[in-house]
Amino acid sequence: MNEPKKILFVNACKSRIDTFWNKEAEEKCRKYNFIMDIPALNGDCPEDFNWAELLPDYDAIVTTWSSPVCTKEFLAAAPKVKVLGHSAGSIANVTDATTFETDVRLTTANPIMSEAVAEWSLLATLLAQRHSNQYASFHKGHRMVWGVSDIIWDLRKLTVGLWGLGDTTKNLLKLLAPLRLGEILVCSNHASEEEIAALGAKKASLEELLTRSDIFHCLVGANKENLRRIGAKEFAMMKEGSVFVNAGRSKLSCPDALLEALKSGHIRAILDVFESEPLEEDSPLYELDNVIMTPHDAGYTGRDRFLPFVLDEFDRFFRGEPMLAEITGARQKTMTVEALK
Repeated sequence: MNEPKKILFVNACKSRIDTFWNKEAEEKCRKYNFIMDIPALNGDCPEDFNWAELLPDYDAIVTTWSSPVCTKEFLAAAPKVKVLGHSAGSIANVTDATTFETDVRLTTANPIMSEAVAEWSLLATLLAQRHSNQYASFHKGHRMVWGVSDIIWDLRKLTVGLWGLGDTTKNLLKLLAPLRLGEILVCSNHASEEEIAALGAKKASLEELLTRSDIFHCLVGANKENLRRIGAKEFAMMKEGSVFVNAGRSKLSCPDALLEALKSGHIRAILDVFESEPLEEDSPLYELDNVIMTPHDAGYTGRDRFLPFVLDEFDRFFRGEPMLAEITGARQKTMTVEALK
């Protein structure tokens, strides 16, 4: 048997570790002959914890939310490390441009997370199509309304717009295919008409998405280009009674403009992400009957598979096989950056 590969989980927060370190991950380590070291396994690491002192001994690095940014300078202390796996979605939060100046290869559990977000987005599509918030009973005090079935949209005549073409959108397109929707539009700066057509959709501009969609999904990465991109002007462009669905990031839209568009009754919304989380108890969104909200849990299911997926990727890498979710510098630039204001 080859010498075991040593892997360092670079995260100082025990609660993060508890989210990901499980029996399946342990079994993967045994199977692949990996030694996983987790400094925060038994408690939070001190704020001044020196990762650089540990890095020279390892062959791979695992990161997740709130891990340090693995810059070129950071990785210089890890000469043996040739692969980094992010046990979460967007790797843009733990890398920068200099990371891609090194020979370290990068992968992420985004394919797992994107499946969950796509499932939530399918649910949101059907809730929107059926105008469920207007007549369905979800809780005590919210009674069913009879005789309003004429407001339900026909799926075969529905236009759904998807802003962004990452893993989540690709998974959502697969889930939407059996519904035989009237039309699916995709706005993407990096995909061609042919690529989008092969996925069962039509390429469109953002303006076309806004003006033609009955249901508009925000699934694009929250980067500098897209920050606050949907404001008062864009909400006004949306069709009367259309539905704004956001399972991406709240930073993709202007919160005040969204609130005003909802208050006016011009649009409806289904939201999983908010400017302040948890959402304040006195948020005016709670007072609106044209909004359905979930507590930022669209991508929650499957978290127990994040780290095992990353370990599978490491095994592929060390055996000289292509990784399934490798991230290039170009792809990283399209991914969500949490620090943007």
